[in-house]
Amino acid sequence: MNAATLTLLGQLLRHDLRERYAGTALGVFWLLAQPLFMLLVYALVFGEILQLRVGAATDSAQFTAWLFTGLTVFNALGEVLTRAPSILTERRELLLNSPLQPALLPLLPVGSSLVLEGLSVGLLLLWLLLQGQWQPLGLLFYLPFLLLRVVFSLAFAYGLAVLGVFLRDLRQMMPPLLTVLLLISPIVYPLQVVPEVFQAWFAWNPLAYLVAGYRAALLEGQFLWQAFAGLLGLASGLLGAALWLFQRLLLRARYVL
Repeated sequence: MNAATLTLLGQLLRHDLRERYAGTALGVFWLLAQPLFMLLVYALVFGEILQLRVGAATDSAQFTAWLFTGLTVFNALGEVLTRAPSILTERRELLLNSPLQPALLPLLPVGSSLVLEGLSVGLLLLWLLLQGQWQPLGLLFYLPFLLLRVVFSLAFAYGLAVLGVFLRDLRQMMPPLLTVLLLISPIVYPLQVVPEVFQAWFAWNPLAYLVAGYRAALLEGQFLWQAFAGLLGLASGLLGAALWLFQRLLLRARYVL
């Protein structure tokens, strides 16, 4: 990807964000407003009412940081999963009536997710600093898992973008599917509270390992090598399959649009 393409992608992303939040007081910060509201709800229910704790998180402040880290990953992926199925139909005019490379359009929800995650991680690091829990190597160990999250996001973006042209129901299916994904992943609750008979199912959940990698890096200053290696192989395979599917169906998608 050359400099001109990167510049064009940046302009498209800025236009996309301005268009989504035109006329609002908070603008792009609305990306963060809903996740913060949900964090407050989950922290109140699981941290204060149910008094859940995990590992070294012995008080509500530490549990909130643990919870916010998991929601950061989930919300960034959710941004891609909810927007990708409709991105080609929303930008139909650009796709059909301009020389724009079609492969750039699925990058828009991925770019939005990076903005969202950047804001979230910035708030998390500020919170950890104020609480005296800053991990000097945390940011360094976080970056490889951010790369993994982006590769997963790219795979979902390309696959769902082209499938969304043919299966318009995908955009309605994503919100309830995300709710199910949240509930079956150890994001708002620790794995320890899950009955042992069900814990084996979590071994098949890549999101659980991705969230664990984020938490280990940002909250404990540790790098989970095995989780990273396994997720890298899976993410690379998914991205390759998604790019193949995108190229295979693109001509038919233009006709349908």
